[in-house]
Amino acid sequence: MTDPREKSIRTRDGLTLRTEAFGPSSGPPLLLVMGAMNPGLFWPRAFCERLATAGFLVIRYDHRDTGGSSTVDYAAHPYTLTELTDDALAILDGYGIARADVMGLSMGGYIAQLLAIHHPARVANLVLLSTTADPRPYMAATTGADASGFALPPPTAAYLAQVAIARTTLPTSREAALRMILDGWRATHGGSLPFPEDETMALIREGAALVRDPFAAFHHAAAVATSAPWIDQLDRITARTLVIHGRSDPCLPLAHGEYLAAHIRGAKLVTFDMGHMFPPVLSGEIADLVGRFVAGR
Repeated sequence: MTDPREKSIRTRDGLTLRTEAFGPSSGPPLLLVMGAMNPGLFWPRAFCERLATAGFLVIRYDHRDTGGSSTVDYAAHPYTLTELTDDALAILDGYGIARADVMGLSMGGYIAQLLAIHHPARVANLVLLSTTADPRPYMAATTGADASGFALPPPTAAYLAQVAIARTTLPTSREAALRMILDGWRATHGGSLPFPEDETMALIREGAALVRDPFAAFHHAAAVATSAPWIDQLDRITARTLVIHGRSDPCLPLAHGEYLAAHIRGAKLVTFDMGHMFPPVLSGEIADLVGRFVAGR
């Protein structure tokens, strides 16, 4: 498989987003939307290549404030999930794509849902991986607020303990900072599969080499926290929807995936022996599942 084709996309508010495309330009387009604080390379390359080999045009990209994309002076120009959704639209427009299959992971799943709710003509099929219709329990619990008043559960106690350590620990070197990021990924892992430490660390190092401001990605938490909830708008999603969730997700427990599947008309839920992160070892199995789903099989 050849290296992905890089392309810079200009957003409506003048930022530049780094994108990578796999597969034939004429193939059915699949837009991959990554979770908070991470560049697009955290979509496993084997997953992208498997779908590209099946004939899809697979596009992954770096959110604003991550990877090779523009950084934002957030104090002067705050943004919410609305602007992050507009970024996804800008990428579709930049590639000349009128309608695409859209797959979102975690915060990327929030963006994918908002695309399907507010821009239904642009979304052919929707795949929601390790995500939720309501991030408020997560946001409350990880900031030390009361998360008991929501319909969906907060993260596990073990995950929250790791978040607390990260909030109170100041890394003393670049290597210590990278190790702290690795520990964060380890905390999102779950299920019986071994944690892919070496592969994850390689991606962390690759992402760190791209990023212009390592602290800018924290703006994503503020963007989510200041966004309007959409949990009562799931009935507006008309795209065929596949929900994929880990049975041992410590960040957004399985009830979050079950809620999506129960409240999006016709949605199908498939669970895997995994946590919140996308284990690279499952790339082939999940790629085949996604390929069959968007093909209507």
